[in-house]
Formats: sequence, structure tokens, C-alpha cells
Amino acid sequence: MEIKKATPKDLPVILEVMKAGSNADHTEFIKQSVRSGQCQVALIDANIVGLAILGTSLMFHQEFMELLIVHPDYWRRRVATALIKHLESLCQTRKFFTSTNQSNIPAQKTYEANGFTRSGYIENLDEGDPEIIYFKLLSNKGGGGR
Repeated sequence: MEIKKATPKDLPVILEVMKAGSNADHTEFIKQSVRSGQCQVALIDANIVGLAILGTSLMFHQEFMELLIVHPDYWRRRVATALIKHLESLCQTRKFFTSTNQSNIPAQKTYEANGFTRSGYIENLDEGDPEIIYFKLLSNKGGGGR
């Protein structure tokens, strides 16, 4: 498996992975993230099979994995774990956050298997489906962050 920064030419395939692996339409957010260099993609046999977006726009200036999607044909093949580990290597802060809806049990299991712990939740983003915030302290980072 290879992880690389997404380029604009990757967008058609990335958007197909999004459609296959997510119930939500993240098209504009993904396009902006690719343009800004924040989108990473996982490749198997030169085919894009997953994506992850790292940003600092949320969580009080701490790094935040804003999106993680893996094509369903590649679930349970450690693609999500590889993307998470790669984002951790790019992370500039010791505190690393992500989130998922309370209804998204597979994402919760993935985050917990990768060392994240629950750190709280936010009501009213998606009606009737609170957003669970996850946190991980990256021990290989300096004192950056709060």
C-alpha cells in the first residue's frame, strides 16, 4: 500500500471512492482539500482505495482528521489504519482529534483500535445523531499544541 498527497488529476477517482464509501456528499470539501494539499490517498496496485483529510480548522488549533473514507471493497484491509498512521506522521501537534456520528459504529471501532479515546460529543450537527469527538496524544511529537 502507498499513501500520497492527492492531486487534482486524482479527483474523479477520489469522488468515486467517496460515493461508494460514504452516505454524505463531501464533493466540495474534498475538492477544496485537494487544492490546498490536505487530502491524502491510499493506493493499492496503483488504484486509489481511500482518502483522509488533515486540517487545523477545528479543535482550538489542534490537528483534526476531518474526513476518512475507504472504498467498501477494501474495508478490513487496514487501509483506514494506514491512512490514520500517515496523518499522525504529518501532524504538527501532540493532540490529534477526529470525530464521527454516534450511529457510525465501524468508524468508532476503527478509531478506538487505533488508540483514540472518546473526548466528548456535540449535539445538533446532525439531528438525532450526536457527533462523538475522539482524541489521541501523539507521543512522538514535541511540545507543540496546547
